[in-house]
Amino acid sequence: MSLHLDNPSLTLVRFSSFQVTSLGIPLYLSSHRQSQITLFPSSDQWDPLNLLKHNHYIKRSLAHHRFHALQVGPTWSKSVIPTLEITFNNLVIGVGSKISVHPLRPTSTSDRHGGKVIDRAVEYDIRTKKDQGGKSDIIGIVPIDGGSSGEYIVAQFDGTIQRIHLPFSSSSSSSDIDIYGYTNPTLSIKARYSSFTQPKESINTLTGTADGRQFVTTSVSGRVNIYSTNSPWTEPSFIQLKSPRAWSSLLSNSHDNSIGPMAILGIQGGMDIYNLLPTGISSRPNRRLIGPEEPLLSSPYCLQLPPTNPDGTPQTSHNPNLLLSGWYDSHLRIHDLRLPFKLPVGQFSDQYTWSDGSAYYSTCWVGEYHIAGGTSKHGTISFFDIRNSKNKNKNKNDRTGWSCFSPNGKGSPVYSMKYDNGKIYGVTERRSFVLSFDHSGEYRNGILSEDLRKSMILQSNRDRDKGRYAPNGYKARGGKWTWSMRNEQDDKNGGIAVGYEHTSKGGVELFDSLVSA
Repeated sequence: MSLHLDNPSLTLVRFSSFQVTSLGIPLYLSSHRQSQITLFPSSDQWDPLNLLKHNHYIKRSLAHHRFHALQVGPTWSKSVIPTLEITFNNLVIGVGSKISVHPLRPTSTSDRHGGKVIDRAVEYDIRTKKDQGGKSDIIGIVPIDGGSSGEYIVAQFDGTIQRIHLPFSSSSSSSDIDIYGYTNPTLSIKARYSSFTQPKESINTLTGTADGRQFVTTSVSGRVNIYSTNSPWTEPSFIQLKSPRAWSSLLSNSHDNSIGPMAILGIQGGMDIYNLLPTGISSRPNRRLIGPEEPLLSSPYCLQLPPTNPDGTPQTSHNPNLLLSGWYDSHLRIHDLRLPFKLPVGQFSDQYTWSDGSAYYSTCWVGEYHIAGGTSKHGTISFFDIRNSKNKNKNKNDRTGWSCFSPNGKGSPVYSMKYDNGKIYGVTERRSFVLSFDHSGEYRNGILSEDLRKSMILQSNRDRDKGRYAPNGYKARGGKWTWSMRNEQDDKNGGIAVGYEHTSKGGVELFDSLVSA
């Protein structure tokens, strides 16, 4: 029996289809935004239906731990505490006293999977003197105007703060590169920042606003300085903490949240929120948030609001009042700044890293509904759906999230992570890595360029006989987890990372990441 539609019915069907594709899907996309500054082509050039499919694939991949895991670039020669930032065209990593810039390039397959490939890096040495050791290590990088100008604020452990311009651009050709990277690059220093009334001292943290117009540093003495990027000659606004130091910091000049422009400092026991006034930072905190209830001994090591663009517009559909934090007591927590409560509205933990006392050193918002945290031991990254916050009424078979080991991490802490467009970029003490939840891993050289792969293989062959590497997390309480031993074989397996489900019923359910094309 065939279905026959008369002309009026066909017209109605076509009109309904037109309404869905031209009105319904764009409306849905506008209310379900994801961070996509590296999307290619840009979201406004995508067919709405294709962009919806792209976003849905990422969302499903996160829910079902379907991802590719790869090391990015050669292994570094020594252990460091690195930091990273992502811009629309570069992956910028601070490695010791060097800045490593991986260009993100569109390829012939980018229009199929929406991603850019990571190319070989150019390195800039920021040391002003030789034999400085770890004193010149980079502790933070802040892009100015989202990195479009090629300028960044860079802070070093010894207290040096500079505004630099990296002449490298993503339009540079492969002929400019030797087998290991760019040849003899130079950077230009645009400005130096310091206090004219206080002595120079070691810096613990550096964070900036989304547009890079302001940034905050915290020091070992408990001093907190807030600088204006465009006014290096002015004295920074400052406060002196009563506590020994701030473990983390966050700066926002957005008016979208309920508090307005603010600075948040993570100290022992909680997080203090300070208003940013036209005259500088307020002398006293406006309010305090806490993590666990008494005793207040844990500290937040990482603070994140949902990402915003340099112009202040939100990149995602997450409410701008949601504050995500990673804590020493092995929990990720979300506080709602609209509410008068001190306690979090949601908290998340991996029972295995929690039982081993593994702190969360890094965290980020992921996709539409997820968050991720990088731990201090075993090189693990944990993923949680924020719609499933911790409660006492969960069924014993409920899956509260999942975790994976960073590619070739071998026990190192995951010091920093950033998410954009279906990919998590992260760093451990000897290498950087990427976890890809989009289609890019299904294409040859869809994640890493051929040139980058070749340079990694060449260095791996050179370093093969340099002895066994023992990461900092290896000798920590609990040692190496024997059931994660396959993580030792990542190189031989072509970039396979081991993961496991979080379940309440006990036991360990392992799985592998996908093999890249």
